Amino acid sequence: MVCFNSNKVVLSVFAMYLLVACDFNKKEIDKEAIAKAYIHGLNASNYDQVVGLFLDSVRFNEMDYRRTFSKQGYRDLFQWDSVFRPKYAILEIKGKDNELHLKVSKKCDRILFLQNKPFVTHEVMKIEEGKIQSIDVVEYLDFNDDLWVRNREQLVNWVSEHHPELDGFIYNQTKVGAQNFTKAMELYGNRNNVAAEQENSSK
Repeated sequence: MVCFNSNKVVLSVFAMYLLVACDFNKKEIDKEAIAKAYIHGLNASNYDQVVGLFLDSVRFNEMDYRRTFSKQGYRDLFQWDSVFRPKYAILEIKGKDNELHLKVSKKCDRILFLQNKPFVTHEVMKIEEGKIQSIDVVEYLDFNDDLWVRNREQLVNWVSEHHPELDGFIYNQTKVGAQNFTKAMELYGNRNNVAAEQENSSK
């Protein structure tokens, strides 16, 4: 005769439920941890940490603009961005299946020069096998396109006239290009002081 103990059955089912729930929560926490590790790596300018989080290639899709790099090929762009001393922050994070929807703020010397405040985007991070498969910028949430374009054109035109040795900096997405970009912003920012000094010296 089989002895049936309902209390033991209930306890066993409850224990199984807890194990499944904990495993599910762990997966959710792991995805958020990947996103936070990625942002930390960017802020620390830690190339190895950032590329180590990607599945294979480094894929960035910005609206209709798609870019895919090998992990080694991404180094130039990473170094370019790092020169501007970027600071990223996750403002919101929501998980959905194998995706994370992120609201990300980014500020750096270049962005603050071009639009005077941080740049905010809605990004979708797709995760496979515990790694980042791709990052898609799907919406600009705080981007002043008119101001950005106006400031960029003024900078490029002034540099072209006064410091032609730096011409082309706007298109050079390497470490040297970023250094030239930084130098161009510094010169442009000090243009009035230089002009005043030249005027005083000519008197």
